[in-house]
Amino acid sequence: MNLFPINQPTLALSISEEALFLVKVKNPWRTTRLHAVDSISLPSGVIRLSSAKSNIENLETFVEQLRNLVKPLNTPISIALSLPDLCARTSIFEFSTFPTKKSEQMAMLNWRFQEDLKLDTAQSRLAYDVYVPTSLADSLEEKHSEQVQVLGTAIRHEIAEQYERACLDANLIPISLSISGLDTFDFYQQTIQEILESEDRRSPNASSGAMFIFMSHWGFTFFAFHDGCPRFVRTKAITIRQEVNAEAWDPLTPSAFQEQEQSFPSIEESLQDSQGSTNSTSVVSPYPSYTVTKVEKEVLATIQYYMETFFQDGAKTFPTNLFVVSDLEFGHTLLPSSEKIQETAMASGLKNSQIQVNQLPSPTDFNNYEMRAIQESHLWSALPGYASLRRA
Repeated sequence: MNLFPINQPTLALSISEEALFLVKVKNPWRTTRLHAVDSISLPSGVIRLSSAKSNIENLETFVEQLRNLVKPLNTPISIALSLPDLCARTSIFEFSTFPTKKSEQMAMLNWRFQEDLKLDTAQSRLAYDVYVPTSLADSLEEKHSEQVQVLGTAIRHEIAEQYERACLDANLIPISLSISGLDTFDFYQQTIQEILESEDRRSPNASSGAMFIFMSHWGFTFFAFHDGCPRFVRTKAITIRQEVNAEAWDPLTPSAFQEQEQSFPSIEESLQDSQGSTNSTSVVSPYPSYTVTKVEKEVLATIQYYMETFFQDGAKTFPTNLFVVSDLEFGHTLLPSSEKIQETAMASGLKNSQIQVNQLPSPTDFNNYEMRAIQESHLWSALPGYASLRRA
């Protein structure tokens, strides 16, 4: 008799203000492969993303659409629940001394959230990861943590519990709840490390850090890490919607960014594309011009703030790689040109190196034959749910 019938989930539910996405994976031979992506639209106003109050404004419609989405399934069934970054507050805290006991760590992190962000953590769930600088990791004793960086996330109980109750009403059992940008960043850390190590072998002036942007329908989250630790994080709310007539947009026009037909770049192709590419061709986008301009300005301002805040006083090494990934089909068209990124970096003090913009590849199993029946736009939308399943 199985006394604990909830197994590792093979389904993930990711949320947007416009739609719900159900991501299905298979786990053959201890591997995880994307199997299918289903979606259903949400009427306007059903969800309003916020980190301060409940998100679902029309619970009845939300649950009704969720039930329609999972109707073909044999429920109840366990799922991983992936929420947009705007549902939570994420920050990085530096500690000169950090306790080793879990209870003491949580108490200290609660205090920092209250002091730094004025957040009432008594009404929130907290999760965190602890990082030790690479340059100090070998010299520190295992039981003595100093100069650590803590990446912490807090989500209000009322927000998390509202989504969880809606799932339970639809016979879905959420056994994990996570934030899409953090999951995606964690999922790509190994790929980023491989690219950085490959560049280190080719260049005598290796950088000890990098920058990462996850672009989504709600805006973007920017991570920067240095010496093996996250140094800066910013989540920016920007409503990103395609033009009404975007269905007629042709991404393969000569002036547009050239993508591979019905495929995604491999790690090796990403490495090759990053060498010396300046992306001087202007990019055509299916998004409104004011949205493209807004995203561009905010991305450049974020990069400038990070460099001017953390790399002054004669710093000799700068993060010279910017990694980009999106769950939007044409998310890459929202980014500033490489020239504008380089101009911003130079204005911030980077004089002798180029910022390499690396468009990260999709997971390799997104290319398998089962994916041919899935719309390409849905394939991109699968990324947050897929990443959450890999973390669940």
